[in-house]
Amino acid sequence: MRMASSRSVRNAAVIAAGLWLAATGTAAAQTAPTGVVAYTPADFAGTAPQTAGDLLALVPGFTIVEADADVRGYAGALGNVLIDGVRPASKRQDIGDVLDRIPAASVERIELIRGGVAGVDMAGHPVVANIVRRRSAATAEGAVTAGVVAYTDGWTRPQVEAEYARAWDDRALELTFNYEPELDDETGPGVIETTEADGAVETDRLGLRTVETLAEAGATWRAPLAGGTFSAAGALRRTDVEAATRIEESDGDREEVDERETFDELELGLRYSRSLSDTLTAEVMASRQLGRLDAAEDAREDGETERFTEISDSGETIVRGDLVWEPSETLSVSAGLEGAFNFLESEARLEENGAPVDLPGSDVRIEERRVEASVAGAWKPAPGWQVEGGLRLEASTIIQTGDSPQERSFLYPKPRVAVTHELGGRDRLRLSVSREVGQLDFGDFVASASLDQDVVTAGNADLEPDKTWRTALSWDHDFGGGAALTLTWTHDEIEDVVDRILIVTPTDVFDAPGNIGDGRRDTLALELSAPLDRLGLSGGRLRSSLLWRDSEVTDPVTGERRGISDEEPFEGTIELSQDLPSLSLSWGASIDPIAERSTEYRFDEVTRASEASSWSLWVERRFGDWRLRAEVADLFGRDFTETRDKYDGPRSTTPLDEIERRRWEQPGYVSLTVRRSLGG
Repeated sequence: MRMASSRSVRNAAVIAAGLWLAATGTAAAQTAPTGVVAYTPADFAGTAPQTAGDLLALVPGFTIVEADADVRGYAGALGNVLIDGVRPASKRQDIGDVLDRIPAASVERIELIRGGVAGVDMAGHPVVANIVRRRSAATAEGAVTAGVVAYTDGWTRPQVEAEYARAWDDRALELTFNYEPELDDETGPGVIETTEADGAVETDRLGLRTVETLAEAGATWRAPLAGGTFSAAGALRRTDVEAATRIEESDGDREEVDERETFDELELGLRYSRSLSDTLTAEVMASRQLGRLDAAEDAREDGETERFTEISDSGETIVRGDLVWEPSETLSVSAGLEGAFNFLESEARLEENGAPVDLPGSDVRIEERRVEASVAGAWKPAPGWQVEGGLRLEASTIIQTGDSPQERSFLYPKPRVAVTHELGGRDRLRLSVSREVGQLDFGDFVASASLDQDVVTAGNADLEPDKTWRTALSWDHDFGGGAALTLTWTHDEIEDVVDRILIVTPTDVFDAPGNIGDGRRDTLALELSAPLDRLGLSGGRLRSSLLWRDSEVTDPVTGERRGISDEEPFEGTIELSQDLPSLSLSWGASIDPIAERSTEYRFDEVTRASEASSWSLWVERRFGDWRLRAEVADLFGRDFTETRDKYDGPRSTTPLDEIERRRWEQPGYVSLTVRRSLGG
């Protein structure tokens, strides 16, 4: 397996560090109000950005953080990118896609906001970027992108994207459509090696194919209204997943597993903001999301059958209001109130040879009613100093009906304080302490199954969110010339860690998500951005993101200390790109991820999963309003390994029964796309 070793990871970090030491550039950001650095397209002379996303990628010291669509509510799900001072009305909008629809020529400047500025909700992020568009005459523009992706195993599909935007009299309309099929990671030929307790080894052939198809249509609208600004966003999405697993056993038997899953989603978001006075601004928003999941999985082996089905309906409704008071440039105070209603209604069935199997959490409806009040403030007591503080108070009630009826209420205070200090104009230190409350995944209340791996997971009606006291210390350094480095250390003290537990029923025992006590987590993150002109790569830029993670919790089965399930000890990416304006050409290469591995601990099984590095190389040529892009990735395949230590019962009391190792190679791909810009 082409797994990156710890030495290669260290080498990657050393190489990245060496490159920024050698780097220099020409970007000269403009200084705006205290805490804000403004970049204009002219600051990136020698490059050829086509979109706002391209421009933002050139800003040193900034990495996009998407809004978290999986977090219920709005306040805790915000990303770190604003467009004309506001966030998208929908937290499910991919901000990267939104930025790629904004032409670079329509961007007046990018404001990089550090430590907080009056009137800007940092949402807990140390850095926020604001894309400020030009106010110009009426425009209408669009683009159509069409292409084909071909994998090395012969699977080929078309991909299509279309967008249209019109702006006039402070009004704006955007329409988008996207159709994107792709092969999932769980695709490719492989083997299953099973080592029995007596040392005997059995080797089976494995074939995997998972096709995921996304179809999405969306619209956004912005217009003046009653002295303020009104915006709306709507989207309709469908995700289809078809998976097939074929196992040819050494004794001639054959196992077949087929899975089908369709998820439909409808979303609408509304936002209205208005200045009530020179110092007071009000904003209200509302959103509604509805989803439906229809899934079925069938397994056949040696005349026996298993079937798992699930139909789930889900929804989220949010209403939120905020007031921001800015009495001076050094003080900002805000208050907010948010109400939310979430629900999930699921019906799951498991059958073995036509006979039903009792599953905890197979027929449930979960409702959550939540109210959150918040106050926050940002104060600059002296030049170079910024103090932020806030308190959110969350009260919620979760009602469960079905086979595990109960009602529970929670009350969680979530304080936060942060201090930022600038040293000499090039260095910034930031210390923050906050209490975070995890989001319960409603899917953990519902039974699920993976028949190709003989894994059935029960739902857990008693699950509680984890509570964390988080301390973070970060250092930002601006090397000048467009090079920047950020180091962040984070320490988490966690109460009620969500992991895996054992659930016992009158007829069987099941693994399930559950709380297993207190734990801790430490992370060290490095973000690097640097131009490469000094190395002779004019217009070149290096970006790297590396993160090391260490966690510890007490295993509820063995009583021993171990890491938290499914947490990766290392994550990393390296990207290299170059613009050649004289040739109307750009190219780039990336390793994403450098390598990944994780471990999951069930009561009767330990699973260790690892992925080899993934690389890609692309080149793009511009011909007026046309763009041609070619990309290749993992042409020689990408290795995946999954090792499962299986026990006959709890790991603490029963011996190891067998070790199953699955290895497969995902095929690489070649893609070719053509983009035609219209209007402008």
